[in-house]
Amino acid sequence: MVAHAPTAPLADTVAPPDIGRRGGPKERFYFPELDSIRFFLFWGVWGYHALPRQESAYTEHHVPATFASLITSIIKAGMASLDVFFILSAFLITELLLREKEFRGVPDLKAFYIRRLLRIWPLYFFMIALAGFLSIFDRSQPLGWAYALSFLLFAGNWIMVFRGFPHAQIIGPLWSVSFEEQFYLFWPLVVRRASKRTLYQIAIGLLIVAALARLVLLLKHEGGEPIWYNSFARLDSIACGILLAVILHGCPTLRVGLAARLTLILVGISAWLIVGLYCGLLDAVPTLLGGMIGYPLMSLGGVAIFLSVLGAAQDGLPFLKYSWLVYLGKISYGLYAYHFLGLQLSQRLLTGYHHSHGWTLSWLCSLAITFSLAAASFKWLESPFLRLKRTRFTYIPSGAAS
Repeated sequence: MVAHAPTAPLADTVAPPDIGRRGGPKERFYFPELDSIRFFLFWGVWGYHALPRQESAYTEHHVPATFASLITSIIKAGMASLDVFFILSAFLITELLLREKEFRGVPDLKAFYIRRLLRIWPLYFFMIALAGFLSIFDRSQPLGWAYALSFLLFAGNWIMVFRGFPHAQIIGPLWSVSFEEQFYLFWPLVVRRASKRTLYQIAIGLLIVAALARLVLLLKHEGGEPIWYNSFARLDSIACGILLAVILHGCPTLRVGLAARLTLILVGISAWLIVGLYCGLLDAVPTLLGGMIGYPLMSLGGVAIFLSVLGAAQDGLPFLKYSWLVYLGKISYGLYAYHFLGLQLSQRLLTGYHHSHGWTLSWLCSLAITFSLAAASFKWLESPFLRLKRTRFTYIPSGAAS
């Protein structure tokens, strides 16, 4: 079962070992736990798209109604994991630009945009090309020139605001990449000229813009998905990431203790469960109260989750720096980009197969396809560009979304 809405942001995860010819500070700006957390967050998005979100799907299999309600609430809460990715991107990009500004006096915008291009474009444009190629053989999922052009121009989320989810469903997850690319386009120009105080004020302004945008859309009784894909309505988490970068700038790590980290995780998950249970953000027409409360609550939950893991690999949760877990985080861009394709292929492979455990088999098959494609993509499609990125266009050694 493939459902629409959340989907996946990108993650830049290859860690340059040194700066090489370009020179630079010896301190390496890298948090392995931020790679690892991406892998855990992937399950939230995958679960939202893959698992039934209607209680009847579970009660008809003799699951108690109370437990079925809890299951569906957890699945719906998975949509909020997307906000942590926006927080991660805004935090890491802002922090890296600030560090480069301190090191060089001014960020190298050309190098920044080349780094973004090398990280994002290969897989992004490959998915668009693949969608166009597959639409030749599957007329039920045409890409269409309007969608193709919009995604090529990194405006994929905007055409989804006005025309809905694409028939070529495998490019649907790329809407969040379009959204982040819009942020990457203007934010370096701002950081280059603005002081930390000004960045703080701008972030507060973005929070106000997001709230006003949602208020207008909700008063016009816009649908849940058009609001979800709207760049202006989704600025909360970007703003939170900027605020975190400004407030925590220069801190080598965040040491808060295991008890505090577990409390933050509990707070974050609880906030998301409230959103999934009561706010109905992706209803046909969300309520004014649900829409105005739900998005900020998702972002606040995302901040709690982010703070719970920042520095945790050295302070309380050492498993977050295990190499296999970090690797799975590094291929997370591919996991998100391919997971719709994995779901579709598994459905087609198992068409006509009827068994009491058909759901489970379909999910396992889709995950096997998704992980295989992501691993192959990371090795043969993405890594050559990432090596070029870190050896020729990097000033501040980094391993997370830089």
